[in-house]
Amino acid sequence: MKKTVIAGLLALFSFSAAANETLVVGATPVPHAEILEFVKPTLAKEGVDLQVKVFNDFIQLNQQLAEKNLDANYYQYRPFLDDYNKNRHTNLVPVVGVHIEPFGAYSTKYKSLSELPEGRRSPSLMTRSIPGERWCC
Repeated sequence: MKKTVIAGLLALFSFSAAANETLVVGATPVPHAEILEFVKPTLAKEGVDLQVKVFNDFIQLNQQLAEKNLDANYYQYRPFLDDYNKNRHTNLVPVVGVHIEPFGAYSTKYKSLSELPEGRRSPSLMTRSIPGERWCC
């Protein structure tokens, strides 16, 4: 899978940026920024200066892209992007799919997702908090 992700990124960024062009991409630290740093030397050989901006805040990555402070971002899956666009009235679009890391949510209060209070069953639990409950991944 790692080779597929890297090949996809190289193809995407090679076609997105012309030779002697700077491409500014926002990413979460692990693994996305690490993957971008790995492909950076290969892109440099093609004349693309890849600048990786690391963010710990998922919302800021999309906000900075929407405000045109980034050329692209690399970190999210489609339901998160759709939720972001819906709630913030933006129209960010995916260029290529992103791999998905396994994610688990554990609760001491709820035994299943169907027990979550109405309005808290989001396709992206990262965009919601549940008062009085601690979630861990």
